[in-house]
Amino acid sequence: MRSLTRSKLLNLCGLLLIIIGFVLLALTMLMQIQQFAVRYAKFLEMLDNLDNAIAAIPNKGLIIIAIMLLYLAKALLPIPISAVCVVAGMAFPTELAVAVNIVGFVLLCTIKFFWGKHLGRGFVYKFLCRYENVQKVLESDASSKDGLLVALRLVPSIPINTVSQLYGAMGYGYYKYIFLSMLGFLPKIISYSMVGRHVFDPFSYAFMLPLVIIFVLTGIAMIGINMFLNFANGKDKIK
Repeated sequence: MRSLTRSKLLNLCGLLLIIIGFVLLALTMLMQIQQFAVRYAKFLEMLDNLDNAIAAIPNKGLIIIAIMLLYLAKALLPIPISAVCVVAGMAFPTELAVAVNIVGFVLLCTIKFFWGKHLGRGFVYKFLCRYENVQKVLESDASSKDGLLVALRLVPSIPINTVSQLYGAMGYGYYKYIFLSMLGFLPKIISYSMVGRHVFDPFSYAFMLPLVIIFVLTGIAMIGINMFLNFANGKDKIK
């Protein structure tokens, strides 16, 4: 019964996120209609002043240092990584913002990975005791751990720090861990960076499409994780 409830909940959440993504897209299309666009233009004037103020900051190097410090602080404090990515997008062109966020994300993941490695198997045991379904996947073959890591990076509600510590404590290969973490999280880094770049035009396609992508990918990932866990449970019952 517990597995059935979890299964239905994950599928429902995944489906809702996909629907929200398409609702945002429809809302963006609605804002292109003339009568809405006129009112929206006045709102954009206020945002344009803020955009100019950020562009006028003379020392961009200090902004990069500040963003890196935010990533370091994220290792200890519950700072939303999406907000940090958006800040970088507001301050820099998308390509540079993506590069800055990649460096910050790798720095954060590295710190928590080796933190988990220091904590050792005791941390793994405590974590797996709380999540029986995840335990079944992680105790299976290596490819299951790889796929689960990518999927967990796609879902925003899964704590980055906890997953990093778990894979570090399991003795997972560092370079493989970084590569797969980046593979799963890169779509969000790009999307959030683009959102930050176009945050001063929040009903434009350039702003909304990355959000749509995030919601749809997250929904698909949640349904995928659910299928993954159901498969692991099925194999366990066969045994």
